[in-house]
Amino acid sequence: MSRSKRENRQRLSKDAQVGLAWYSREAWEKLRAIADDRDKLDNSFEEWERGALQAIRDLASVGRRVLKVPIDVEVYVAWCRERGCRLDSASRAEYVTERLKTPGSPKLDSSSPWGK
Repeated sequence: MSRSKRENRQRLSKDAQVGLAWYSREAWEKLRAIADDRDKLDNSFEEWERGALQAIRDLASVGRRVLKVPIDVEVYVAWCRERGCRLDSASRAEYVTERLKTPGSPKLDSSSPWGK
């Protein structure tokens, strides 16, 4: 790969938006109850929120813009059923990516206090 293509790819990846699944307390509790990988999830909403906010700070410190993607667990479950996928981290990441690409899909700048 040429140097200019490599530099362009690095610049694009630095400028790319990062989507982060964002849960209300109620949504988190629903997810914990039904997720196939619940044993890998934080034990409480407060633990999850602390980790999510730290991830936002870490990404912001290296110049990444993070968009919170509010998750409606029932909609996520229906989306998984349509695709025949498990309720796990891989499907949550794919779901968030799809929501980021969907025009009109709710997204919040990481500075938004929603969910606090």
